[in-house]
Amino acid sequence: MVVTSFRAGEAISAGQAIYVSSVGLAFKASSATQDQASVAGIAIDSGATGDLIRVNPDSIYNSYSGLTPGETQYLSITTSGQVVNYATWAAELVTVGFNPYQEVIGRAVSSSGVAVELGRPLYVVNPVESLLLETASTFNLDAILLEDGSRIDLETAS
Repeated sequence: MVVTSFRAGEAISAGQAIYVSSVGLAFKASSATQDQASVAGIAIDSGATGDLIRVNPDSIYNSYSGLTPGETQYLSITTSGQVVNYATWAAELVTVGFNPYQEVIGRAVSSSGVAVELGRPLYVVNPVESLLLETASTFNLDAILLEDGSRIDLETAS
Protein backbone atom coordinates (compact mmCIF):
# COMPACT_ATOMS: atom_id res chain seq x y z
CA MET A 1 0.00 0.00 0.00
CA VAL A 2 1.33 3.38 -1.00
CA VAL A 3 0.84 6.17 1.52
CA THR A 4 1.63 9.83 0.93
CA SER A 5 1.69 12.63 3.49
CA PHE A 6 0.54 16.22 3.14
CA ARG A 7 0.21 19.19 5.45
CA ALA A 8 -3.50 19.99 6.04
CA GLY A 9 -4.71 23.36 4.79
CA GLU A 10 -7.91 22.98 6.84
CA ALA A 11 -9.38 20.54 9.37
CA ILE A 12 -9.67 17.15 7.65
CA SER A 13 -11.30 13.96 8.96
CA ALA A 14 -10.20 10.41 8.20
CA GLY A 15 -12.17 9.04 5.24
CA GLN A 16 -12.56 12.36 3.44
CA ALA A 17 -11.41 12.77 -0.15
CA ILE A 18 -8.69 15.40 -0.43
CA TYR A 19 -7.06 17.44 -3.16
CA VAL A 20 -3.68 19.14 -3.04
CA SER A 21 -3.55 22.89 -3.69
CA SER A 22 -0.96 24.63 -5.84
CA VAL A 23 1.09 25.35 -2.69
CA GLY A 24 1.09 21.69 -1.61
CA LEU A 25 -1.54 21.80 1.16
CA ALA A 26 -4.33 19.22 1.49
CA PHE A 27 -7.94 20.41 1.44
CA LYS A 28 -11.30 18.61 1.33
CA ALA A 29 -12.06 17.88 -2.32
CA SER A 30 -14.99 19.70 -3.91
CA SER A 31 -16.79 19.23 -7.21
CA ALA A 32 -16.96 23.00 -7.79
CA THR A 33 -13.75 23.33 -9.86
CA GLN A 34 -11.53 20.95 -11.79
CA ASP A 35 -8.56 21.53 -9.48
CA GLN A 36 -10.63 20.91 -6.33
CA ALA A 37 -12.23 17.82 -7.87
CA SER A 38 -8.84 16.32 -8.75
CA VAL A 39 -8.76 13.98 -5.76
CA ALA A 40 -5.28 12.98 -4.54
CA GLY A 41 -6.61 10.29 -2.22
CA ILE A 42 -8.52 9.45 0.95
CA ALA A 43 -7.31 10.85 4.28
CA ILE A 44 -6.14 8.06 6.58
CA ASP A 45 -5.68 10.42 9.53
CA SER A 46 -7.72 13.28 10.91
CA GLY A 47 -5.89 16.54 11.45
CA ALA A 48 -6.20 20.24 12.09
CA THR A 49 -4.80 23.00 9.89
CA GLY A 50 -1.03 22.56 9.67
CA ASP A 51 -1.00 18.91 10.80
CA LEU A 52 0.71 16.26 8.71
CA ILE A 53 -1.86 13.73 7.49
CA ARG A 54 -1.39 10.43 5.68
CA VAL A 55 -3.33 9.89 2.44
CA ASN A 56 -4.27 6.66 0.61
CA PRO A 57 -3.96 7.35 -3.14
CA ASP A 58 -4.49 3.87 -4.60
CA SER A 59 -5.23 1.07 -2.12
CA ILE A 60 -8.26 -0.23 -0.23
CA TYR A 61 -9.55 2.15 2.43
CA ASN A 62 -11.46 0.12 5.05
CA SER A 63 -13.08 2.57 7.47
CA TYR A 64 -16.44 3.30 5.87
CA SER A 65 -19.72 1.60 6.72
CA GLY A 66 -22.95 0.71 4.91
CA LEU A 67 -21.43 0.34 1.44
CA THR A 68 -22.81 -2.04 -1.18
CA PRO A 69 -20.00 -4.13 -2.65
CA GLY A 70 -19.56 -3.45 -6.37
CA GLU A 71 -21.02 0.07 -6.30
CA THR A 72 -18.87 2.86 -7.67
CA GLN A 73 -18.22 5.67 -5.19
CA TYR A 74 -18.07 9.35 -6.18
CA LEU A 75 -17.06 12.68 -4.71
CA SER A 76 -20.16 14.35 -3.25
CA ILE A 77 -21.39 17.47 -5.02
CA THR A 78 -22.86 19.13 -1.92
CA THR A 79 -20.50 18.08 0.90
CA SER A 80 -16.77 18.68 0.42
CA GLY A 81 -14.67 15.59 0.99
CA GLN A 82 -17.60 13.18 1.34
CA VAL A 83 -17.70 9.94 -0.65
CA VAL A 84 -21.15 8.86 -1.93
CA ASN A 85 -22.73 6.24 -4.21
CA TYR A 86 -24.23 7.10 -7.60
CA ALA A 87 -27.84 7.37 -6.39
CA THR A 88 -26.81 9.99 -3.83
CA TRP A 89 -24.59 11.78 -6.36
CA ALA A 90 -27.45 11.95 -8.91
CA ALA A 91 -29.88 13.25 -6.26
CA GLU A 92 -27.37 15.97 -5.33
CA LEU A 93 -26.99 16.95 -9.00
CA VAL A 94 -30.69 17.81 -9.15
CA THR A 95 -30.39 20.19 -6.17
CA VAL A 96 -27.39 22.29 -7.24
CA GLY A 97 -27.48 25.30 -9.52
CA PHE A 98 -24.05 24.89 -11.09
CA ASN A 99 -22.17 22.54 -13.41
CA PRO A 100 -20.10 20.24 -11.17
CA TYR A 101 -17.16 17.96 -11.84
CA GLN A 102 -17.77 14.25 -11.35
CA GLU A 103 -14.86 12.39 -9.74
CA VAL A 104 -14.86 8.63 -9.35
CA ILE A 105 -13.22 7.67 -6.05
CA GLY A 106 -13.28 3.91 -6.53
CA ARG A 107 -15.40 0.79 -6.12
CA ALA A 108 -16.80 -0.66 -2.89
CA VAL A 109 -15.20 -4.06 -2.24
CA SER A 110 -17.01 -4.70 1.05
CA SER A 111 -19.50 -2.96 3.33
CA SER A 112 -16.61 -0.91 4.77
CA GLY A 113 -13.95 -0.87 2.05
CA VAL A 114 -13.37 1.08 -1.14
CA ALA A 115 -10.65 0.22 -3.64
CA VAL A 116 -9.38 3.73 -4.38
CA GLU A 117 -9.11 4.15 -8.18
CA LEU A 118 -8.73 7.81 -8.99
CA GLY A 119 -9.07 9.34 -12.44
CA ARG A 120 -9.59 12.73 -14.01
CA PRO A 121 -12.70 14.71 -13.07
CA LEU A 122 -15.45 14.83 -15.68
CA TYR A 123 -17.25 18.14 -16.29
CA VAL A 124 -21.02 17.62 -16.05
CA VAL A 125 -23.45 20.05 -17.66
CA ASN A 126 -26.41 20.38 -15.33
CA PRO A 127 -29.28 21.57 -17.54
CA VAL A 128 -31.74 23.95 -15.96
CA GLU A 129 -33.87 24.35 -19.07
CA SER A 130 -35.05 21.59 -21.41
CA LEU A 131 -36.62 21.57 -24.84
CA LEU A 132 -39.85 19.57 -24.98
CA LEU A 133 -40.47 17.97 -28.35
CA GLU A 134 -43.73 16.59 -29.74
CA THR A 135 -42.15 13.12 -29.77
CA ALA A 136 -41.40 13.10 -26.00
CA SER A 137 -43.17 10.17 -24.34
CA THR A 138 -42.91 11.40 -20.74
CA PHE A 139 -41.45 14.52 -19.23
CA ASN A 140 -41.72 16.43 -15.99
CA LEU A 141 -42.52 20.00 -17.00
CA ASP A 142 -42.03 22.79 -14.43
CA ALA A 143 -42.28 25.84 -16.68
CA ILE A 144 -42.60 26.98 -20.26
CA LEU A 145 -39.96 29.37 -21.60
CA LEU A 146 -41.47 31.81 -24.11
CA GLU A 147 -39.66 33.29 -27.11
CA ASP A 148 -39.41 36.70 -25.40
CA GLY A 149 -37.49 35.09 -22.49
CA SER A 150 -40.36 35.15 -20.01
CA ARG A 151 -41.48 32.02 -18.16
CA ILE A 152 -44.85 30.48 -17.43
CA ASP A 153 -44.48 28.48 -14.21
CA LEU A 154 -46.74 25.45 -14.09
CA GLU A 155 -48.32 23.79 -11.08
CA THR A 156 -47.77 20.09 -10.74
CA ALA A 157 -50.65 17.73 -10.07
CA SER A 158 -50.13 15.22 -7.28
